[in-house]
Amino acid sequence: MTQEQVQPLKEKEKEEWRQFLLEQLINFLEQNRDSILSNYESINTGQLSREAIEAHGLLDFDLSITLHQDKKQSFGLGSGFFKANLIR
Repeated sequence: MTQEQVQPLKEKEKEEWRQFLLEQLINFLEQNRDSILSNYESINTGQLSREAIEAHGLLDFDLSITLHQDKKQSFGLGSGFFKANLIR
C-alpha cells in the first residue's frame, strides 16, 4: 500500500492501538520483573540492590507512548522506529 492509498486514522483508532501497546509493555515488565532485576544486579555490581530498589519504590514509574504520527515530521528517530518514553 502506498502512502496515497493509506486512509487517515481516527483518534479513537490511534488511542486503541496506544492502549494495546501500553498493556503489552506493562505485561512484559510484570512477567519479566525478576529477570530485569537480576540483569541489573549482574551488570551493575556494587550499585543498588534489589532490596533497595523495592524499598525505595523504584519499580513504580509511569509509561508513556508517543506515536510518531503525533509529532511533527522532524521529531524522533525516523520513520518506523518504535519509541517508548519512561517518565520519571
